[in-house]
Amino acid sequence: MLMKVEAAVAVGAYLRRERDRLVSREPLVRRDRPGAVKAMRSASRRLRSVWHTLTETETETEAGSGGANGGLLAECTWLGEHLGVVRHLDETAHRVRRHPGMAGPPARWAIERLARSRDPARQELLGVLDGARYASLVAVLDAKADAPVPESAAVGLGGRFCAAWPPLLDELAAAAAITDAEARADALHEVRRAAKPLLDTGRSVARAYPDLLRHPLRRLTALHDLLGEHQDSTVCRRTLEPWPAEAPDRVVREALRALAEHEWVTAAAAESRLPALHEELTALRPGS
Repeated sequence: MLMKVEAAVAVGAYLRRERDRLVSREPLVRRDRPGAVKAMRSASRRLRSVWHTLTETETETEAGSGGANGGLLAECTWLGEHLGVVRHLDETAHRVRRHPGMAGPPARWAIERLARSRDPARQELLGVLDGARYASLVAVLDAKADAPVPESAAVGLGGRFCAAWPPLLDELAAAAAITDAEARADALHEVRRAAKPLLDTGRSVARAYPDLLRHPLRRLTALHDLLGEHQDSTVCRRTLEPWPAEAPDRVVREALRALAEHEWVTAAAAESRLPALHEELTALRPGS
């Protein structure tokens, strides 16, 4: 019984922390502060992941909140999608600015080109934050995050983390074995999508099971971050590849191609680290 109480307390604290992170970043998103959109999006995803897993683990006698959770999951997904559009454009702009070959006119042209997509996406996001649907979402988040977490649901999160570990590693091995580079990139993106809720679930209950989850979470975080770098490079490259045809001159055109090639190399470097990381993850076998 003590472990169940500790798990419920750990998950409840995690949900409140991420709720606070989401609402505290909203003013910074409005002021267009660097990193605010990413942080708000991450909080929305973490809340969605943990509530989804809690809903799955609730017993029949405690499942009264399942329907409400279903609506909350959809709303967190909706908010995350609007934040994600701006976040990916911001990441591409960051990569444009930091690449030495893009300095000067190429960077200015590329940033202006990105603004054609970012400005309307940001205005749409601000409209979302000003709307009744977002206000309703925040009200539900407040009510849900401050409510007690069902003990039987919380205590099952550690087991779900362990059960999902082998399938994730199988998916990673299958994705890494794909020979076509573009198809492999898409498959690795799907692996990251699967790793996110697993990582969020583990983090939410980690304080209740420190010996079981501490090291697996560290290695899973390494996988998540590595695949994130791979995804950001791929998104940047795919965004830039059509642009040389629009470039105003040879200097801009060659700089764009050089940056796209750089992102190919960056993604390949990330992929080269996957076999060793897969071996480390396979050796852990949490829960066995």
